[in-house]
Amino acid sequence: MNNNVEIILASASSRRCELLDKFGIKYKRIVPQINEKPFKHETPENYVSRIAFNKAKAVWMLSAKQLPVLGADTIITLDGSIIGKPLSQQDAENCIRSLSGRVHQVFTGLLLWTSYGTYDVMVETTVKFRVITDAEIHAYCSTIEPYDKAGAYAIQGEAGNFVEYISGSYTGVVGLPLKELCVLLYQSGIFKNQSSRKEEYQ
Repeated sequence: MNNNVEIILASASSRRCELLDKFGIKYKRIVPQINEKPFKHETPENYVSRIAFNKAKAVWMLSAKQLPVLGADTIITLDGSIIGKPLSQQDAENCIRSLSGRVHQVFTGLLLWTSYGTYDVMVETTVKFRVITDAEIHAYCSTIEPYDKAGAYAIQGEAGNFVEYISGSYTGVVGLPLKELCVLLYQSGIFKNQSSRKEEYQ
């Protein structure tokens, strides 16, 4: 990847930082201060797209407007309802228990704000958890991993053991779909030359 690329990441997520490091993009992070409460009757797709837009806009307005700003948001839904970040261990255990043996969806919205305009994408991934025992749930939620994460789990961590199958973007579940980010960077002109290697970033 082009090591001269530099963007601003409008996110507090350390997972997104790790993925950008892997992607080879130089960046700096500014944590946006926005209201992330869903609107009444708002669809998951609209919600993640709106929050990604608002994160990028908030940081763009605070920045020198010289570097592109990337906003991102990830949510987990079960039967159409958003499962947020757990507020306690009991809440985390309830979240994992609700996902046990079930199929759920992970939505990640990306919004790239540049001086030439905005570029956005929304990625949906389907994940199925195997049946998880109460002992496993309690043990997992006794660690620090489930907290500050949508759906109370990190697929790249110990919760990867819960996954029976995944259909879609693995990195989208982590929080930053790299293949789709690559497309946005080409569309915006930040990456000048397309390459078949973008297929590697699924």
